Amino acid sequence: MARPLLACAAVVLCVTVLAAQLKVDVQLITVTATVTDGKGRYVSHLTADDFVIEEDGRAQTISHFEQSLDLPVSMGIVLDTSGSMERKIGGAAEAVARFIRSVHEDDDIFLMTFSGRSQLRQDFTDDRNKLTSALRRLRVGGDTALYDALEDGLKKIKSGKHKKKAILLITDGEDTSSEITFDDAKERIRESELLVYCLGISPAPLANMGETPPVRVPRRGRNPFPLPVPGGPGGPHPRSPQDSVDMRVLNAFADASGGKAWLISGDWTDRGGNQIEQALDEIAAELRNQYSIGYYPAQGRKDGKYHRVNLKTKDSRYQVRARKEYFAG
Repeated sequence: MARPLLACAAVVLCVTVLAAQLKVDVQLITVTATVTDGKGRYVSHLTADDFVIEEDGRAQTISHFEQSLDLPVSMGIVLDTSGSMERKIGGAAEAVARFIRSVHEDDDIFLMTFSGRSQLRQDFTDDRNKLTSALRRLRVGGDTALYDALEDGLKKIKSGKHKKKAILLITDGEDTSSEITFDDAKERIRESELLVYCLGISPAPLANMGETPPVRVPRRGRNPFPLPVPGGPGGPHPRSPQDSVDMRVLNAFADASGGKAWLISGDWTDRGGNQIEQALDEIAAELRNQYSIGYYPAQGRKDGKYHRVNLKTKDSRYQVRARKEYFAG
């Protein structure tokens, strides 16, 4: 009698181990989704039953569902400080200072700047004063290693303590000096599970090239936000062809992650300043009005390939923005 019992126990143990191994090998695919109605308003009352998710055209079973209405985020701010940003960095830094004070108080944020190379100005922190202080110490000058900086930001964001992660990329120009290519940078995004938001600041009109951007107070008190001192040899930097922001690149980065990109006017009118603030306000609101939806792929284990993901709502009046693929590696 003992032998049949032992054999039965061995079978149960074998099945349990196999099931656990399969669970590890088949990764949970998580998609962050932004849902809006026909007027662009966020839709925040949906349940798992309101969504349909497919992988490579095959329907999947939703096993994880969460509304991230008040979940903290680990965020990386990657800010262009190349020479062409000389007349724009004051307004951009001011808008970022305002933004970091408007997001969730538990959000964990780092600040990274880049020109010819990237530099971590402030490590992950929820102390807004440290971030604001780092923004006041910026200097501009040099080339634009946009793709390298994005790669560095994506590496850094992995160490964020919150499950939900996002990168905010702010630049005014095209890449001029990266070691990696556009395709490499996009590949890094496709392999990640985070949102990328991009602000592209267009060049100021030639008539305004000699103007100085207005300085406003981004925090309590009367001290103005000081403008960074132009860096590098040669003094003020003339406009070059690379000063024109390539929105095709920024849109591709955002689209690959389920994020969004904005083109910001480069002239320093109230309208231009408000454009930056409005875009950042939209990002802050969007991060609080999203859904986290996950499933275990019905077909196969990790195969080292990309798989298409199609997420939609059963109600055709709503639009869903989310990443469209993942890498099973």
